[in-house]
Amino acid sequence: MKNLKQRLVIMCAVVFALNFVNAQDAPTMFAVHTDNVKFDMMPEYEEQAKNLKDQCVKHGIKDASWTAISVEDGRYVYVTPINNMADLDKDPMGNLSEKMGEDALGEMFGKMNKCYDSHSDSVIHRIDDLSYMPEGYSTEGKNHREYHFIYYAPKDGKAMREAMANVKALFKAKNIKNGYEVYHSGFGSEESYFMVSVAGKDDIEIAQGGLANRDAMGDEGQATMFNVIKLALRYDQVEAEIRPDLSYIPAPTN
Repeated sequence: MKNLKQRLVIMCAVVFALNFVNAQDAPTMFAVHTDNVKFDMMPEYEEQAKNLKDQCVKHGIKDASWTAISVEDGRYVYVTPINNMADLDKDPMGNLSEKMGEDALGEMFGKMNKCYDSHSDSVIHRIDDLSYMPEGYSTEGKNHREYHFIYYAPKDGKAMREAMANVKALFKAKNIKNGYEVYHSGFGSEESYFMVSVAGKDDIEIAQGGLANRDAMGDEGQATMFNVIKLALRYDQVEAEIRPDLSYIPAPTN
């Protein structure tokens, strides 16, 4: 039972929203849980993830809330905003075990567990002063994501931050219309990285926006971007989808 409760805390206290309209109102600290799901087990995994959501809806669980993201490489990511590290000790599932039944809950998580061989937990931070959210820009209705991970050596942290600040300044100077959000690795991450999140309705919209940005910024943009890349140890880009069907937000209390 102890392991089950720990699993509930880790799995459901963790959510990856990355979908904010007003950056000034957005939370800045998130706990992230990632399941590295085997490709052939994805259908069963999603069935159980939907079951978890349905049980929370059925029993009116109020303390849990998560947004799910499926990544093209098989990762399923769950993220939730937190105020501090102490929030990780809270049980966001409340009394779901009592309402649903311990055996039924354990069976559900057992079915999920066999769908992957590894998982991880970490904390990330949204960096407001590096994110670019121009007036009138919104990610509402844009569930496709392009994530750019820029890994760097700790000794280059200050230079990397300055280089990324220069990118934002150029976007602002060129009056670029589409925005992006920047996150930084935190507790539980083996490497230091910045993650840039770009939203769109699909990959085509994101690609078209990228081409328009490149044309608007010209050679100056290429040089400014290179000042970031030259500091990177490595760079990864992945595409993902925000999954409302696997996400859970409790109904508001009247």
